[in-house]
Amino acid sequence: MVLVSPEARRVLGDGAVAKLCASDVYGRAVIEAGWVLDDGAALLVAYRRSYFGRRPAEAVDWELAVNGRGIPDGDITACGDERIRLLMRRGMAFAWEALHALGTSAPGHPMIARVSASEVLSEPGAFTGYVSFFSAEFADAMGVGRGGEGDGVLVYLTSEECTQPLPEDAARIR
Repeated sequence: MVLVSPEARRVLGDGAVAKLCASDVYGRAVIEAGWVLDDGAALLVAYRRSYFGRRPAEAVDWELAVNGRGIPDGDITACGDERIRLLMRRGMAFAWEALHALGTSAPGHPMIARVSASEVLSEPGAFTGYVSFFSAEFADAMGVGRGGEGDGVLVYLTSEECTQPLPEDAARIR
């Protein structure tokens, strides 16, 4: 299942997820390190190694704390909607491949990726992106599927959708 907010659809257009390709992916080392199940929480191994905060009591909070990261954007010079498109493309591709890798590391543990872009509070007109992952069992608590106007630029991807790797180029539309 892919859920796209109205604002994301406006900025990205229809079929943005189907147009992703392997060259859009950043952070291959994180993906290749795989996933680990830790007391009911599915965590990206590379992010788990670099997380030094306290472990929250709830599995979903643990997943969000460890698996949530900003989308690297130091090389993106575009502004406005073009910047959002580039951030979201990079974030969605990373999320897709990470969820695809989940099938090898933690099969049978459905996950959801939340990819978003929003305005930087201290810099109006500037945008940043964010990717996080949480177990599908927490979809209701996380508000998945209840969105609408006012959600901003937001895309949800599920591990059930990401069973195949991204194509080498965007010519192969799913």
